[in-house]
Amino acid sequence: MTRIASFTKLEHALAPKLRESMGLAESTADVQKFFVYSMLELLNGVLAEHSEPFEIFYEDIVLTPGQEPGYTLSPRLGDHAPLAAELRGSDLPAILARFAAVAGNRYQYLNKKPEKTEAKMYHGTGRAAR
Repeated sequence: MTRIASFTKLEHALAPKLRESMGLAESTADVQKFFVYSMLELLNGVLAEHSEPFEIFYEDIVLTPGQEPGYTLSPRLGDHAPLAAELRGSDLPAILARFAAVAGNRYQYLNKKPEKTEAKMYHGTGRAAR
């Protein structure tokens, strides 16, 4: 029987912060930004156990609502051996998918009514007031 690594501790530590951020998101751009920052924190936590330093950039993670699994990781991350091993032999893909589902739901909600979102963002000035 093969051993599967679990990162549920990291998930439970980051989930409340992600949900709070999603509640504060006023636009789809905010949702994308908050999702990526949370995933950066998650992946850096996963890689903290490995000795070689590896920097993950904002551009390496993209929220893709409406598509499975809901996120895309850059090929650069897949080429990094320790992270690729964790993606294959742990619950990390499932955690990423759950976080992407939360962010994707908020994204879809905000995307349905862009005029309401703009009214919140511009408070009666700018494009929404015209």
